[in-house]
Amino acid sequence: MGAEDMSLIQVCARCAGRWPVVGAPTQWCPRCHGILLAPVRTDQFLPPDRRGFRWIARSPLQRAGLTSDSSAPSPTPRYTEIPRWGLRDRVEMPAARRNWPELLADKVAVFLTLTASLYGLAVLAELARYGVLVRNRTRLIDPTVLAVSDFAVFVAQVGGTLFALLSGIGAVCWLLRIRRRTFDRSETSDPRSIGEVIVGCAVPGLNLVMPGVFLLEVIRRDPRAVTLVRAWWSLWVFGALLVVFNWFWRSRPGLQIMADGVLLSAFTALIASVTAVLTLMVVRRLEGRTVTGSKGAVTRWVVADREALAP
Repeated sequence: MGAEDMSLIQVCARCAGRWPVVGAPTQWCPRCHGILLAPVRTDQFLPPDRRGFRWIARSPLQRAGLTSDSSAPSPTPRYTEIPRWGLRDRVEMPAARRNWPELLADKVAVFLTLTASLYGLAVLAELARYGVLVRNRTRLIDPTVLAVSDFAVFVAQVGGTLFALLSGIGAVCWLLRIRRRTFDRSETSDPRSIGEVIVGCAVPGLNLVMPGVFLLEVIRRDPRAVTLVRAWWSLWVFGALLVVFNWFWRSRPGLQIMADGVLLSAFTALIASVTAVLTLMVVRRLEGRTVTGSKGAVTRWVVADREALAP
């Protein structure tokens, strides 16, 4: 039985190697890992030129039966130009999403400028309305003049309020950015979380105290910036209290109360305009720029000996 098994061989279809069959037939050639044909006896093994099969290369279309004439030669593949694989790779980059906090932080100066300008126009519009009221005590006013006065007050006050809201949102985004940059330069972590800063700047009552604290935490040895922040802080609180007093004043009845309310609205708009200007000055100061946005001179504070400074 063993001699009969040893007389069987398997031929590799790839390298034509002959391997004796030991036990059960195998499938893969030990040399090249090609497919082994069915076992044959050694006395029945035929040389390659007398075998009953031969390898024929066929295209995928011919194997799928999609060509009418499988024996018709196909043209030799060739390139119409020199291949440039990798030299002209056009990688489709996904469209980058807009970073709205950074965009609002960059536009905060524009928003503050428009806010100050609109509230400045509101001051003039309110004063013009008060002049119309004073003249109306003795003479009738043309309805067109009244309409123009009302329209000017409405546009200035509403426009100033809208841009003040945008300025507030942009200022919060700018505050988060300036805190991140300041603590990154000092290689320390921000003790305040993003949510804590947003809540402190958005919640009524807290927004009168915490914004000043957040600003003072990022000031580094700049007494002028500290003075500027404190002045802004005081005006910010005063303006908020003035708005509340203005609402309370307008709730009272009477023609004289209404006339005085016009002057109070003009004064409130003036404080709002000055507050926007001071806010812009704080932003520029902490960024190391002038009010117009140009690069400011670098100030370096050093310790000096009094004896060396004495004449």
